[in-house]
Order: sequence, then C-alpha cells, then structure tokens
Amino acid sequence: MTGLSTVLSVTFQLVSVPVCLHYWGQTAYGHWLALFAAFQLIRSLDAGYIGYVGNQLNLLYHRDVPALREHLASAIFGIAVLATLQLFLVAGALYSDRMAGLLGLEILANGADQGQLGLAILLLSWILTGSYIGIVHRLQIPAGLMVQAAWWSVAYQIANFTAIMVAAFFAMNLLQTSLLFALSQATIYLLSAIYVKIKIPEFYPWWRGARIHLGLADLIRSTLLTASNLIQQVSLNGVVVLISVLAGPAAVPVFTTVRTLANLWTNVTTVLTTPLLPDVVRFHAHGETHKLAATMEAHWVLVGSAVNMGVLLSYPLLPWLYAYWTTKAVILDNSLLCLLLASVVVANTSALMTMHLNGINSLRLVLVASVLRAGLALGIGALCYAQMGLVAFGLGILAGEIAASLVTMQFFSQHELVERGYKLSRTAFAPTLFSTGCVLLYLANRGFGYTSETWIGPAALMGVVLAAIWGWRRLPQELTERFLRFLVN
Repeated sequence: MTGLSTVLSVTFQLVSVPVCLHYWGQTAYGHWLALFAAFQLIRSLDAGYIGYVGNQLNLLYHRDVPALREHLASAIFGIAVLATLQLFLVAGALYSDRMAGLLGLEILANGADQGQLGLAILLLSWILTGSYIGIVHRLQIPAGLMVQAAWWSVAYQIANFTAIMVAAFFAMNLLQTSLLFALSQATIYLLSAIYVKIKIPEFYPWWRGARIHLGLADLIRSTLLTASNLIQQVSLNGVVVLISVLAGPAAVPVFTTVRTLANLWTNVTTVLTTPLLPDVVRFHAHGETHKLAATMEAHWVLVGSAVNMGVLLSYPLLPWLYAYWTTKAVILDNSLLCLLLASVVVANTSALMTMHLNGINSLRLVLVASVLRAGLALGIGALCYAQMGLVAFGLGILAGEIAASLVTMQFFSQHELVERGYKLSRTAFAPTLFSTGCVLLYLANRGFGYTSETWIGPAALMGVVLAAIWGWRRLPQELTERFLRFLVN
C-alpha cells in the first residue's frame, strides 16, 4: 500500500502540472501554488501534536485502554489551542499586509483578497474536520485496520487531485478553487470518521471523558516533534513562499516543476527504504547492532546504487521529458535541476538512518537536521537570489542536505553503533561516499558546463558500478547469500 500511495502521488503530480499550466496558465497556477504552500505551512502547526497523540494511541491500545480513551478525548483541548493559533495567523493575513507578505500572499496582485479568503476557507475546513479526525483516524492502525487506513489515504489523494483538476479545467479563481478543495478535504475526513465509528464503536463518542490538563500536557510533550515538522514544512513550502515574494508567482512553477522531476528519485528511495524500518527498529530494540550495521551497508549498496545509476542513466532524457510534460509552457532551468538532483542523491545516503532515528523517537537529531535543511535552503536562497536567481535556492537545498546527512551519519555511527559495542571500520562509508561523489561531479559538470567531454557520463557510471562492487564485497556472506536466494526464488 505504501508503494501504491507513492505511485499515485507521483502520477498525480505528473498529470496535474501540464493540465494546470494549460487551463490556468503559468501565473494563475503560480498563484494557487503560493496559496497552497501558505496553507500547508500553517497546517503543519498541529502535525506534530497529531503524530504524538497518534503514537500514544498505538502504544496504549494493547496496554491500557482506559488511558487511551483519556488521551483520545483530551486531544480536543490540544487541537483547540493549536486551532486558535492557526486562526490568529490567518486573521493576521486578512488584516495585516506584513503578515500576508510573510505568508507570500501579497504577491497575488488582483487576487490578493481572494487568496486571503481562500486561505481562511482552507484552514477552517481543516480545523473543523481534518485536525481532530486525523487523530481519530490513527485508531485504525492498532485495531488491525492498517490496510483500510491506507485506502483512506489513497481516497484523500484522489479527492484532492480531482478537485484541482476540476478547478483548473473550469479556470476557477482562487476563492472558487479553495472552496472546492476545502469541500473535498472535509468530505473525505467526515466519511473516514463515520467509517471508524462503525468499525471501532467501543471508543465513540471519542471526546467523552476529556481532561484539559492531559490534553495540554500532551501538547507540551509534542513540542519537539511539532518544531521538527514545522521546520520541515518551512524548508519545503517556505521556499515556495519566498520565491513567490522575491520573483513573483510566475516563477513558482519554474521551481516546483523542476523539484517534482528531481523528487521522482526521492520517491524511489522511500519505496525501497520504508519496508526495512520494522527490521532496523527491532535490531535496535534487541541490541543486535551487527545486524543493524549490515542492513545499513546493504541499503547503501543496493538502494544507493539503484538511485545513483538511475539518476545518471535518466539525466540525458530529462530535458526532453520536461518539455513534453510541461508542453513547453515552462523553460527548464538546467542548473537548478542538477542541484536538486544532487540534493536527492545526497539525501539518499542517510535515508535509512533518518527513518530509523525517527522510528526510535530520537527526535533531537531529527530536529537538528530539519533546522540545517531549512536554514541553509532559505538563508542561501534569500542571500544569493539577486546574484544567482532560482539557482540560489537549489544551492541552499543541496547545502542543507549535505549538512543534515553528515550530522545524521555521525550521530548514527556514534550512538547507534560505536556506543553499543560495534567496531566501525574506517572504510565503512567509503563505497557510498565514492559513489555519491561520482554522481555529484557529473551533475556539477552538466549543470554548470565545466567541460563538454562525452566521457564524463560513462566515467561516472563506471565509478558507481565499482563502488557497488566494493560495497557488495564488504557485506557479510550470509546477507549476500540470502539476497541472491531471494532474487532466484
């Protein structure tokens, strides 16, 4: 189901861009992207709390059902506090030009009022349905309805995609599009709430026995996770908002289309990495450090090599695919594309480590990594935009990924391996660093034209192949034999 959800997400992104550009045009599409980025940014304020309480429900379902009821009911108070803060931000956007500017709404020209009202409608729909029901929805996982929960996630994606396609086809303005999207969002959440009530009736009404003290206590405990999620959203959507302010709404599709293309390989990493999460968390819990280290190295060899080779082999086709995909309505910024592809390649090196540290609630490191990504992406982008244009944001995103990956690799090696008695080889990271370096040199050459030599591509590909062989020979024999048997069978 994770694979299906990812495939749908990628498909919807690929389909929506040419449709929106054709029916809306580049400027109107940029208006919507800027508005939706502001909505996502404000909505992320409650994401950490929803995730924290959801994790509590998963733990308490099999341990202490009365406590689960209390946390579920009391969450309504935490949601109320966060909703008040979210509404305050939207009210500021409605009545303060400075707040509207911070959210990237002042650049909507004649659609500024529509954009601010649209933001209010989107957020009200979320507060009244998605926020608390998002916590209720988490009951499905410990109750054995994980597949059903995934299907509801797929339905949510389909409904939202349909709403945007209809809005673009009929050339709706920002306010009309916001109303349609809000209706779509609310409908799916209300239907999922009815489904949970029918399938798990013993917890309804969900708000019975609410305690304000417990709700606020959970809110305080979730602060670290909230900060991490908020910073991640600042890194993702804050860049879009900043670009819309500095360069205008017409520049937003130039950046987002290139980022979507580069992130196709991020989706490949996610699909190949997610199935390993239960195993690495179990190895951590059981103290099987040698298995954890072997799994990490196997991930570098298999997933890392697959992504690196994929980037090298697909790159020559990307300009043609981009022109066909956008119907030549948006000009490809090749330097930006190479920088964003480089950031994806770098992020791949620490993907499983990051997922593992999230899974064991090592949230301080996750927060530090998020701060590095957001700070460098926004900082370098804002400071260098006047000299470099949109390429400055690509450079900032790459710098953020390099810094976050180095910190993650150092933290993981020290706290998850060395301190647990595992003797880490000095060359443990060498194959993946060599492979990644080959791809980065190739992308630097293609993005900034240091040389036109045709041997650069084959040389980089050969380097990735040699690094894969080197890494494979380092893996434990038992692990390589199991993998080969899996391929044969």
